[in-house]
Amino acid sequence: MEIVGKEKPIMLVGPTGAGKSTLIKVLNRLDGEIKKTESITYLPYAIDTPGEMIHIPFLYNALILNSARASMVLFLISAKRYPRLPAKLALALKVPAIGIVSQIDGAEEAGIRRAKSALTVAGLKIIFNVSSVTGEGIDALREFIVSAGISLGYSKN
Repeated sequence: MEIVGKEKPIMLVGPTGAGKSTLIKVLNRLDGEIKKTESITYLPYAIDTPGEMIHIPFLYNALILNSARASMVLFLISAKRYPRLPAKLALALKVPAIGIVSQIDGAEEAGIRRAKSALTVAGLKIIFNVSSVTGEGIDALREFIVSAGISLGYSKN
């Protein structure tokens, strides 16, 4: 997977409640409270998008345009909620995208399969299963992102 603009942050996209802001916190080893993202938030290491951008088709263009500011887009779907993403949306992006089945801790296997299927329908081929609560899958995801030459907001020391 070729990454362009490696100095650019990652962008997280997904429905409300998928765990986008929490995943940013965990990936970047940040402390502090997590607040609901009410508008696109540009951080030095990530672009956090509100879930409404996936819920409202009128806003898909904004997602596509803002993805050009990122090195990679991470699409999240919770294993504990009914998954929904627009078909082939990831194919409209100008940068590489991967899928994340989030909230796998305590999720039923059927929920994980449904989430993975929704990500596949959205056009994603590389999919990680993660839990921001237990840490399962986080190291592999972090390693994948960093190995693609994308800097996260923490020191390796």
